[in-house]
Amino acid sequence: MLTRRGRAVVGVAGAAVLLALTFGERSLNAVVAPAVVVLAAGYVQVATTPEVVAERTPSEDAHVGETRRVELTFARRDGELIDRPFPGDVTELVAGGVRPIPAEDGGTVAQRADGDTEISVETAVGSGPVHYDVCYETRGRHTLGPATVTATDAFGLFARETELRGTDAVLAYPRVRRLSPVGRRSLGRLADFGRSDRRGEFAELREYVAGDPLRDINWKTTAKRDELIVTEFAAETDVEAVSVAAGANSEGADMMAEAVASVVSSLVADGVPVELSLPRGELRVGPEYGGERAMLRTLATVAAGPVPDGEADVVIKGTAEDATVDVRGSQYRFSELVAGGSVGDDAAEVPTGVAA
Repeated sequence: MLTRRGRAVVGVAGAAVLLALTFGERSLNAVVAPAVVVLAAGYVQVATTPEVVAERTPSEDAHVGETRRVELTFARRDGELIDRPFPGDVTELVAGGVRPIPAEDGGTVAQRADGDTEISVETAVGSGPVHYDVCYETRGRHTLGPATVTATDAFGLFARETELRGTDAVLAYPRVRRLSPVGRRSLGRLADFGRSDRRGEFAELREYVAGDPLRDINWKTTAKRDELIVTEFAAETDVEAVSVAAGANSEGADMMAEAVASVVSSLVADGVPVELSLPRGELRVGPEYGGERAMLRTLATVAAGPVPDGEADVVIKGTAEDATVDVRGSQYRFSELVAGGSVGDDAAEVPTGVAA
């Protein structure tokens, strides 16, 4: 396919032919012959470029507001390396919800009418990987690709466009907000909920200290040492799970997900296991059995719906602008519980360490 420049060269060559017919063959030799040579060389170069495939190393799953790197590498369709890199443009389609950003390779970004975005990078295909960054803007599952390679000749006269198969999906988790002192106090009593200390296994023998229970005196050892010796036991603490239930109206799923991620992460960080109920599913999250990554993956795509358990210790209801958090009868707005008093982009976030 001729490019705009190629069509211009053909036009100039055609005009030269007309001039040659009018003024003699000198115009034909001066313009037409070089144009034909250049056009022939460009056509051969593009026609002989190999069929290629792309392998995408997608960005990691991340939280809304974070940025990650995407890498595209190219090889021949037969699996061999491209021994002679060729000039071309690599264009990647990026679905709405993640925004592409040119990396050090450069590139241009264009918004499409359907809401998706294209990023194009001019490169020598096969000389090395192509990189670009993506900023996660909305919660959910988003698609990267397919990519298109447009091979050109060295003169930019011909182009051959090939759409490469294959897409990859990434997840954008909800933000995890750092709770304010008000938020930490409101959840603080749940950290002690259900705790019970029990006498565990033998730990050590030590001298009696005023206030030690008399039942802990080891009389046999005391008789040998002629001083009071007590037996120290390792305490065992059981923590019952705190129940958290969440729901949202038709426009409140995003705020519900953000509030749940923030509240549950705070409880787990304090060593409290959580039984989480969502409009479509239940899961356990806690320091002993993990589950934070599973929770984030679930919250990335959770839809609105009614609260499944209105009697839970914590009940969260999401709306378009905020969420309500009911902690065992005490009700708060989620914006009151987060650091900065805002649920906008400037609110502080908790580094979870489980985004990858």
